[in-house]
Amino acid sequence: MEVTRIRPGPRLAPFVDQFMIVESREEATRMLLPERGLLLGIRYAGAATQLEGAREIRLGHSTLTGILATVRHMRTHAGGGIIVAHFRTTGAAAFFRAPLFEIFGATVPLEGLWPRAGVARLADRIAAERDHAGRAARLEEFLLARLQPDPPDPFVAAAVRALEESHGAVRIAQLARTLGISQDPLEKRFRRAVGASPKQLASLIRVRHAIEIGRRGATWSQVAHEAGYFDQSHFNREFRAIAGAPPTLFFRGEHC
Repeated sequence: MEVTRIRPGPRLAPFVDQFMIVESREEATRMLLPERGLLLGIRYAGAATQLEGAREIRLGHSTLTGILATVRHMRTHAGGGIIVAHFRTTGAAAFFRAPLFEIFGATVPLEGLWPRAGVARLADRIAAERDHAGRAARLEEFLLARLQPDPPDPFVAAAVRALEESHGAVRIAQLARTLGISQDPLEKRFRRAVGASPKQLASLIRVRHAIEIGRRGATWSQVAHEAGYFDQSHFNREFRAIAGAPPTLFFRGEHC
């Protein structure tokens, strides 16, 4: 499996972190950790299925994946190729009118959110390109044409910044007080613009930070402390809920 990452241009960079192009010559199954933002995928070759226990769900060629609460298992068939736009945490809200929490934990057809003809033209243009730079350029052009002029919600932007800077180790009630807004309206605005609640995003950020610490060879008690958990048992519970396995098994399988 070959993975190529391409950074977007300066106009798109505030909203999209990267374009990732994944190609596989042989069939491969991967476990994917939840991301902090939504994922827009255009498959230009082959096919892929999502594994949910004994079920195999065939994925469409043009999709939008909401923020996930847990890992997902993806099987890419031989000869597969896909380009994925990784939105920043608040980036997708600049392109979609629908409340993003409606697709939390789900992958939906892009044609249900944008005109079918436009999505089909995009897929054809990406498939016609002969290199990754051209594929990224076509997707970037498409997104820029749909960039909405509305300014980002300042409360949501400030809340996301606080969660990221603290690696998710902040109480949501205290965060709302610090921002000068009640917790309930903050959570509603947050879910609409981000696609997850502040607590859900905080848990995801904290677990991903714990994985980074664990990769450096820290003990589990050190990981729990540095990542901001109350104790190791709290760390184990939250880690297993998101990663699908306790830390020892997760790292032993080198899934991270």
